[in-house]
Amino acid sequence: MSAPTLRTERLVLRAAGPQDVAPNRDMCADPEVQRFLGGPVGPHEAFVNLTSHAGHWAVRGYGQWIVRRASDDAFLGRVGLYEPDGWPGLEIGWKLARHAWGAGYAEEAARAAIGWAFTALQAPRLISLIVPDNAPSARLAARLGHVAQDTVELLGTRAVRHMLERPPGDAPLALRAAGPGDGPRIAADVRAAFDRYIDFSPPGWTPPPAPDDDEADLLGRPAYRCVLAEPGGVLAGHVAWWPAVDSRLGSDDPGLAHLRRLFVHPGWWGAGLARRLLAVAVQDARAHGFERMRLTTPGGQGRARRFYEREGWRADGPPSEDEAFGMPTIQYVRDLG
Repeated sequence: MSAPTLRTERLVLRAAGPQDVAPNRDMCADPEVQRFLGGPVGPHEAFVNLTSHAGHWAVRGYGQWIVRRASDDAFLGRVGLYEPDGWPGLEIGWKLARHAWGAGYAEEAARAAIGWAFTALQAPRLISLIVPDNAPSARLAARLGHVAQDTVELLGTRAVRHMLERPPGDAPLALRAAGPGDGPRIAADVRAAFDRYIDFSPPGWTPPPAPDDDEADLLGRPAYRCVLAEPGGVLAGHVAWWPAVDSRLGSDDPGLAHLRRLFVHPGWWGAGLARRLLAVAVQDARAHGFERMRLTTPGGQGRARRFYEREGWRADGPPSEDEAFGMPTIQYVRDLG
């Protein structure tokens, strides 16, 4: 598995690449950055360290991300998960270049990584191993919710094990209702999802537009419902639904709800997030008196079709050409009684 790209308000967490070799080398040569990490290292060891963390994803299915600032793509450091063989637990760790200190980047990136670990991996707990003199890291761990536990021997030195337990239930998903201010983020999420449709779209297909203003307008309508999942401040998915009489379905049935959209970030595929968001929409539509729900999905999107069929939806006829979407689509329906 390669590292999924995660976006927070100010940061992009992504897989390591060739462009990270030089700034990582400079970071690892800085005595202040390496003060509690064994001291400065040369180019070879810095390269081995970078590629070791990159390979961790292939071996474990999780690992550390390179952190870059979204506004200018500046290299800030790396943050994420680490558990080599014999390690005393699944660790969340951070290492930032000195120019990135003091701006809250480590906390912002760590929260994103923690949110992913607790929701995509369903990790029950995380640890951070911090040498006793590293007060700044200990303070960050406390802000993240860690509790200092015991002291362990680690690579010839002593470190305090700080523990972070997964909150119960849906809390790590950070589900909330969307508002007009979320329009640009949701529109960007929609455009990214449409780009993935290229894999099964007809030759020459062009994704339909998803303007920020249109999304914000919909989110301002009283009958339009949208719920986001934002673990660690990352938009992991969203679901939207509204009365079919208001939607492009053109129905005059007041008992029919239209599931307009259900998108999940690839980093959360297979983690149960789509099922949870779908359940939120179904339960809310039922609570508002709707009797049935209908959705439209591309006919060639086998993954989505299998998902809806497993969740009890039934196809309402074969795929047919959809002029608005530019490819064949199929409708599914579900009773809400």
